Amino acid sequence: MLEVLRGIFNASNWTEFVLVLVDISIVFFIIYRVLLLIKGTRAVQMLIGLLAITIAFFISKPDFLNLPTLNWLLDTFLGSFFLIIFVIFQDDIRRVLSRMGQAPIFSGLGSRSAETQILEEIVAAAVKLAEEKTGALIVLQREADLSSYTERKGAQLDARLTTDLLVSLFQKNSPLHDGAVIVNKDRILAAGCVLPLSNKTTLNKGLGTRHRAALGLSEESDAAIVVVSEETGTISLAYKEGLTRDFDAKRLRERLQRIFSPDTPKEPGTEPAPSTSWWRALMPGPKASNADGTPPSGSGSDKGGQKS
Repeated sequence: MLEVLRGIFNASNWTEFVLVLVDISIVFFIIYRVLLLIKGTRAVQMLIGLLAITIAFFISKPDFLNLPTLNWLLDTFLGSFFLIIFVIFQDDIRRVLSRMGQAPIFSGLGSRSAETQILEEIVAAAVKLAEEKTGALIVLQREADLSSYTERKGAQLDARLTTDLLVSLFQKNSPLHDGAVIVNKDRILAAGCVLPLSNKTTLNKGLGTRHRAALGLSEESDAAIVVVSEETGTISLAYKEGLTRDFDAKRLRERLQRIFSPDTPKEPGTEPAPSTSWWRALMPGPKASNADGTPPSGSGSDKGGQKS
């Protein structure tokens, strides 16, 4: 079997064969890490579009479909392929290089008990803020990198996540209370962050800026965003372009556990766990807002929120 592989790679000796395998492994690992870093972002969609253009270029050649006009057009376009890549993905390339320099290559997600404790802190903070009718916008980072929101407009914190700290950040006397707090694992990365508003035109006009900002980020990343309405004190969750509303502590805890731990057993009568496969279409979760943006019955609206 090894002799066959050596013949395939055209290696004259075993040393050359090992070097070829190492070379292929390094390239594969780099591609894998890059895909992980852009996973859940719109960069994936743009990358798929570029791949489709490249495939169309090859099949339009005389050896295949022989489409000279299309081939000339795509050849002109792909002549500046690497320049196009750097222009389109400049922010993503910057973040990838930054993360490669700051974070270890092999990073774990932490133990299940630590993850549970983190979610408990977030749920407790959301419930307390809801009881006080204090508006809040808590972003829970998953695979997609959110450094563009923490570095340019937010206040850098890098503080240990606690319920008391989360609650204090959203108090009206806090200078950061109008923006979003971005959390990654057990760290609060930044506060006072400005998020992109949803560009959907069919949303319920009763939705406040916080809800629109949460939906906007869920359209551009795979983050889960907890929203507390300042007007009604209701808790909502934006995830995968869908907005689910009227959470209590138990339902919010179960939903977050299924998002961050897909293998968590679900309770009877609860919505199914969403797929976390990055290549699947981003589908809104169950019990989300209706197609016209109308919230489910009993849902309140938030007319206050993040300031732009």
